[in-house]
Amino acid sequence: MHRILPIMRRALAGGLIPVLLLQSVAAQQLPDLGDPAQASLTPAQEKRIAEEVMREVRFREPSYLDDPEVEEYISSIGRRLVAGGVPQNQDYQFFVLRDATINAFAMPGGVIGIHTGLIVTSQAESELAGVMAHEIGHVEQHHMARMLSRQGNTTAMLLASILIAVLAGRSSPNAAGAVLAGGQAAAIQSQLNYSRDYEREADRVGLQILSAGGFDPQGMPNFFERMFQHTRIVENNAPAYLRTHPLTQDRIADIAGRVRQMGARPQTDSVDYVLVRAKIEALQFGPQNAIARFSARPAKTVAEQAARGYGLARAWLAEHKFAEARKELTQLQALKLDTSMIAMLAADLARAEGRPDEAAQACHAAIARYPARQSLVYCEAESWLAADKPQEALKAVDGPSRYNRQDYRLYMLQAKANTAMGRDTQAHRALAEAYLLQGDLGGAIDQLELAQRGGGGDFIEQASIDARLRELRAYMSAEMKNRER
Repeated sequence: MHRILPIMRRALAGGLIPVLLLQSVAAQQLPDLGDPAQASLTPAQEKRIAEEVMREVRFREPSYLDDPEVEEYISSIGRRLVAGGVPQNQDYQFFVLRDATINAFAMPGGVIGIHTGLIVTSQAESELAGVMAHEIGHVEQHHMARMLSRQGNTTAMLLASILIAVLAGRSSPNAAGAVLAGGQAAAIQSQLNYSRDYEREADRVGLQILSAGGFDPQGMPNFFERMFQHTRIVENNAPAYLRTHPLTQDRIADIAGRVRQMGARPQTDSVDYVLVRAKIEALQFGPQNAIARFSARPAKTVAEQAARGYGLARAWLAEHKFAEARKELTQLQALKLDTSMIAMLAADLARAEGRPDEAAQACHAAIARYPARQSLVYCEAESWLAADKPQEALKAVDGPSRYNRQDYRLYMLQAKANTAMGRDTQAHRALAEAYLLQGDLGGAIDQLELAQRGGGGDFIEQASIDARLRELRAYMSAEMKNRER
């Protein structure tokens, strides 16, 4: 069975979505799709829904791909699209699910998820960017928000729960129905599938975003045309993406016509796209299948050599065949590719071979060249911890953590390093911030209470812990009152 997200289990157990309420939702019907006059959710509601969905998907969903390097790349594409053609009035969050189906989705508040199957299926960076731009178009036009807005006074928590139930059934339509009694999820899903009017609107807006981001707008019709042809060849087996995003030949022709007016701009894929796609392919097909697939591929161009070598190196590494992996790494290094991913590969191999000091030094050296890559910071810290040098690990994360207070991974690494050094108070305090960023307010308060009772640290640090604890307790009290309304 497809994943069933924990919020739905808690919702059902706690009576958040009783059957009678779901029957009422289905009876009232969600709003007619495609109505531009439809009132949307408030920005505050959209933000609350986005926060709840992200907490569940990112921190509790088993198929969430917790790979900082992949997420970093996908987020960089998203930021480039948003910076180029979107008014700066909403935060966007991008993530990847380890799912072989070809799918992507957008939710209120700027939440955009991409399946690994879609990344592997794309044949150019502009195609991947085209799908992401289309999803951003849905968010900018508030399509999902419009479809939910007529729930009236329904709380953002309930709307988030409905969305997560629907998300659970994206790849397996029966999954959500199995969780929600009476098949109400299927009725809700049918109402939340985008209308053709919404799809055309997302195409138009998405093309502008794609072009403004500096990508070839031809990528969007190319990808949709291939999906459409696949559906015609394999009857009754449409990709999951097309079940929620209805596609017609007329719509593809309309996109292609707009691209002709804009002018296609063929471009070379970035090296990170080539390597990320190879990394995901090696992960998705498993090491043995990946070795066979990559070994059989031509490697005439530099891009082909990079994809083949990187995919093989990752697959050999997963098989613990270190000599074979190092051979591929050496050939990759000879290509002198401008990317941090080769340094990360070298570090992963060195750590697997039992040389964590070398791994840490490789990542530390790469940070100087690629200072924006947080994945290298994690790599350095984890490597120092593996080398039993927690002081060095703490040094690696302390600087970045001062500039990015929203990075839960840095706090987790701080906690690990402090624990290894016997600094329990500091470890509990770091864990509190990590839990808070993961949406676990109660767990954060528990950790601060442990830090407070431990009595470690100086007077200033204890005063800071006391102040933070009072702040979070007040926040929890306010949250409880909001839920009671």
